[in-house]
Amino acid sequence: MGVHSEHHGIAVTSSGPFSADDNREFSVTPLTDNCRRVYEQGRHIVVGISHGNSYFSVGLLTRLLGWSQERFDEVDVIIPDDAFRENLAVLGYPPERAARKSRQESNAIRNRVTRAAAALPASTGIRVHLLSDLLDNPVYRAHRLRAEEALRTDCGLLDACLGMSRRALRTNLGGKEPTEEQVRAGARYPLAELPFFLGSADIFGVASSLCFYHTPIPLADYLFRNRASLAPSIRQGYATIQSSHQPSVPQEDPCTPAS
Repeated sequence: MGVHSEHHGIAVTSSGPFSADDNREFSVTPLTDNCRRVYEQGRHIVVGISHGNSYFSVGLLTRLLGWSQERFDEVDVIIPDDAFRENLAVLGYPPERAARKSRQESNAIRNRVTRAAAALPASTGIRVHLLSDLLDNPVYRAHRLRAEEALRTDCGLLDACLGMSRRALRTNLGGKEPTEEQVRAGARYPLAELPFFLGSADIFGVASSLCFYHTPIPLADYLFRNRASLAPSIRQGYATIQSSHQPSVPQEDPCTPAS
């Protein structure tokens, strides 16, 4: 059952984290007041699970999906398989090996999500998608086209995407600085995620939708807190959502491939 207006008397602000429930399972930090309103409406949440990220264990996913079910009417899980495959190619993987590794690791993530959902009293309302299954969605494609056009003219947006790409590639190159060509090619990963930041409510046909990650993402901050040329829908929200019981983990970009 989604929560549409109240959170058991707990104050909700966009200036800092607040307890999302009485058990303090997760803390939620919406980026703006509108993002807070979208969270409070509790209609829909997008759970994006990045590859090679130790944060998303079966135990964490079980609690996260259970919490999401309680707080939102609908839950869609996204596994960015196609974007991961492209980033592997940027790192020098031959096409066949990149495709095979992406398929294997995406299947492993799907299996973790399935096990987590099976541990819940009921898993109704939870849907799991590969990004490759959504690439032909006309709404996703329209938002991606908007993003591609904005990247040609919005220097701040381009810098945010390139910075995200550079940090991820540097991590996977053992601290070695990636070439500018690699950084620009790696920016296709955040580009693939931008449609969800802009309009996951449109993509999934819901009244409003919240995207999130467990660490701050400068790209999301730029989109939602600045008057960027690429403005998210008013029906779209974003938040940092962190487990209150999870040990701290190194900050990882969502586009960081596994080694």
